[in-house]
Amino acid sequence: MSKASTAKFIPYDLRPAKQAERRILMDFLKCANEAGMSVADCRYVGMGGTMFYDFHLMHRFLGIKQMISLERDPKMHPRSEFNCPFDFISVQNQTVADFLTFDADDCATIYWLDYDDGLGADIIADIASLGTRVKRGGFAFATVYAEPPGALEKQSAEQRLQWFQDQLGEFAIGLTTADMATAAFPKTVHRVLTAAFRNAFAPRTDGQFQLLFQVEYKDSSPMVTVGGCFSREEDSARILHRVKADLPFMLASTPYRIKHLNLTERERALFDLAVTKKRKNSQQANLLRSLGFKKRDFEAYKDLIRFLPRYHESII
Repeated sequence: MSKASTAKFIPYDLRPAKQAERRILMDFLKCANEAGMSVADCRYVGMGGTMFYDFHLMHRFLGIKQMISLERDPKMHPRSEFNCPFDFISVQNQTVADFLTFDADDCATIYWLDYDDGLGADIIADIASLGTRVKRGGFAFATVYAEPPGALEKQSAEQRLQWFQDQLGEFAIGLTTADMATAAFPKTVHRVLTAAFRNAFAPRTDGQFQLLFQVEYKDSSPMVTVGGCFSREEDSARILHRVKADLPFMLASTPYRIKHLNLTERERALFDLAVTKKRKNSQQANLLRSLGFKKRDFEAYKDLIRFLPRYHESII
């Protein structure tokens, strides 16, 4: 039985860290485009829900016009179709596994499997399918809930480890009870996802898969996203060069953690000036320090200045 969509009870329009991740992913794809990949000619396969935020960005920022949105919940599918913003989006009531099994399209595709589920054998199997489906010049990303899923929430570390070993097989090799602690779970999920992607693309001889997009973020729940591009070796080098130039913070740590910055508009105006000035002890920076902001806040804001959304309340 299909799991109910979280779009029924999560306000997806109020997730600043998620929106920052989307914007960073758009810039990552733009880096690939500038390195010679024809991103605008790709098809996009994602999970638009009822809001289709990533679909809007894919079209408006990158010009993509071939799109498929997967909605596995039959009760939500009519709402997804009703809210579909563009005529070139096909909203399909399918699971990822069924779609990848029967999809016969041969074009380069950007796949973003943006799950709200915890890590399990089904997600590992979907990633394995991507390893055979992604064409050269295509992209693959997977986002997964990074806390113990419901069945494991109240279990001991030993029971969680046994579940991982039973469900994930070879991808649980090397994990210990320490990796099962709730605080360590995002790191564990990231470790398993990267191993799944590397294993999925290892048999391919027609290109190289680069894991360049690795992000952790939290709005209401911690999430981890892993993915990258499958391309020729010479294209991979150019993409890496562009990412180093435009998104250097993405390569400084794996995964890159999108820091939660709960700022007022007045504080953001100060940060905009402070992180773009050459002097670290500017009037704006000193004022922010007097308000309690630390070095790590300045570093995070400098990374995210182009990607953090602004929300405005309107009372009608």
